[in-house]
Order: sequence, then structure tokens, then C-alpha cells
Amino acid sequence: MQRLKEEIVSTARRMGIDKVGFTTRERLADAPPSADLGYLLPSARSAISVAVALDKAAIRAYLGKVDHAAHTNDHRASYMKVIEAGMAIRELLRERGYEAETSWPNFEYRSGQPFLALVPPLSHRYIAVASGIGWLGWSGNVVTPEYGGTISLSSVVTSAELEPDEPLEQRDSCEDCHLCAAVCVSHFVSPKAETTVTVAGHTYTHNKKAPNLRCMVTCGGTNGVTDREAKWSTWSYKVLDLPGPGDDEEFERRVLEYGKDPDNRLLRGLLNADSFTPPDLEHADKWVNFLRFTCGNCMLVCWPELKDRKENYRLLTTSGRVVKGDSGPVVVRDSALSEPTVSART
Repeated sequence: MQRLKEEIVSTARRMGIDKVGFTTRERLADAPPSADLGYLLPSARSAISVAVALDKAAIRAYLGKVDHAAHTNDHRASYMKVIEAGMAIRELLRERGYEAETSWPNFEYRSGQPFLALVPPLSHRYIAVASGIGWLGWSGNVVTPEYGGTISLSSVVTSAELEPDEPLEQRDSCEDCHLCAAVCVSHFVSPKAETTVTVAGHTYTHNKKAPNLRCMVTCGGTNGVTDREAKWSTWSYKVLDLPGPGDDEEFERRVLEYGKDPDNRLLRGLLNADSFTPPDLEHADKWVNFLRFTCGNCMLVCWPELKDRKENYRLLTTSGRVVKGDSGPVVVRDSALSEPTVSART
């Protein structure tokens, strides 16, 4: 089996994967239900985690609202790398006589669950943690020693019994900075409330997140600001009048009310997305190329060094707001938010 692991790692590296890890079904027995390998493959005995690092120069330009396209293109490319590597590893395992399956890195959720539960077929986060790729940071995202939280993940499950890698202890790299919460305009990431999760015998502490609707509204691009008077935004120019942290019932009520407005087509689409199924992975490129990222701040500010995280926070919070101009989005940087100063490169 060691030879098979080496073949898998070699295949992954050849396809641009930065980190590869292995775990077993037994090691995931104490993890949340979304880490059950059997959902994708009843005969599964092992799982392979693959991770691709995002380009840090593109992230800085994105956070500072200098360039939207560079990070969006890089993020799309990272999705395609983990998708294509997952399919290649799946085919390698099948050629060796084993069953194997892979799934989307995002946008795919289990049937038979409430839509806003957003339960994936397989939690790539928990597979990555159990495989020694990284640990769960305060944001709940996987944090790696090399790249922080700026990674894209996917997984392959297989009937092959592969030797697992050791999971990492949760490190104090967060240093209580909690900047992931500070840059979340929807207050999905709590700055103080915490919870724990156990994966592969290790217990990790992270923030106690608000309902998923808060994240969906912001990362879905339907609201880009904490409030109407905010001095900075995500890359979305849309503005909804929504309550701050804690009042989740009122938040949901207002979002559903906004969703009735025919002019809020994007929000209406998100709220009706429970019927959406992403295409087969073999045709992923055509759909991935349509993705337009507007947020992701919680993972993008999270670099290994605290000084870098603080600089990312400074860039974002002094970047201004994206507003709708006559010919498309523009970035406004002055405090009065009166005159556009930079055309948004999209």
C-alpha cells in the first residue's frame, strides 16, 4: 500500500496540488456526520485530502480593491486543480482495482436535509484535519502552517486501506487575533462565542457560527456592507438593511422579505438554490468559469504570521466601498463616499 500512496502523491503533485494527506474511516468515527465516508462510498475505508494554496499577491490586490480579477481567476484555477486531481486519483485507484469517489470542493449539498443546513456530501475540512493537512482555526476554516487559511480543498474516498497520516494539534497561530470575525460583514463568524469539534481524536476550538444564512447572503454577493454607512465593503455593491450579531430571527425575516422583491434577482436565486445541482465534475470547467467571488474575507486575511494578518485587515478596511456606477461597479475610497475614485477591475 505504500507504493499506492506514493503513486497518489505523485499524481497529485503533477497536477499542481500543494499538500496531500491520508486518513481512515476509523479515525473519522468521532467526527461530525458530514465526515462519514460512507455517504459517498459505502465500501470506503480511507480518504485522501488534497489542498491548493491561493496566490498571496492576488489576495492582497483583492483585499485592497486594486484588482478583482486576479484573485477570482486564481481561485477558479484552484478549484479546477483540486477537481481534476480528485478525478485523476479516483481513476488511478479504480485502475488498481479499488472503488473510489470524489465530489465538488463547494456548492454541493446532501439531499434530504434542510437547505440552509448546507451539509456537504463530505466535509473536506474534516477530512483535511484528520489527514494532517492543517487544523481548525477560529474561523472554522482549515489553517495550514505553510499557507494559513488561504487554500482550496477536496477529497477522494476509496475502498483501499491506506496508511493514515498523523493529524496536527491545534496550534496557537490565531494568537486570539480573531480578524476573521472582524472582516465578516454579515457577523457569521463570532468574535467571542466558541464551540468545539472532535476529529481523529483531537478536539479543536473555533467560533460558534451564526446560522448559515448570514454567510450565504454575504458570500453570495447579495450584501456587501455591515451597514449603510460602512466605509468599506466586500466586492459586492449591494446593500441590504440587516441587523447585527445576535438577532438571527430578525435577520432571516428581513432577508426573506427582501427576497420577495423582483429586483433582488440574485437574492431570490440564492434563496431558491435548494433545487440547484452542480454539473458533473467532468464538465466543471464551464461552470467554474462563471463564478465571480465577492467575499471570502475570513479565509483570505488568515496568513500564518500575525503581522501579515494585520496588514491584510488594514488593506481591506481602508479599501473603500464598491458601488454601482453608470457603466458598472466602481470603488469609492473617500470617507464621504461621494465621488468614485477607482474603476473596479472585474
